[in-house]
Amino acid sequence: MNLHAIRAIYHFELARTWRTVLQSIASPVISTSLYFIVFGSAIGSRMTQIDGISYGA
Repeated sequence: MNLHAIRAIYHFELARTWRTVLQSIASPVISTSLYFIVFGSAIGSRMTQIDGISYGA
């Protein structure tokens, strides 16, 4: 069993994972947050209160 090759592949894949963390985790979180902020503001300003509770509550 070639432990040196296994270790090299492991380190390469670990480094690749850390390089793509921003694309795979942060990007969807930012995109979803912006969606809720933009459309929540646009729709929320047009909604009336229902039983004294506002849209943003």
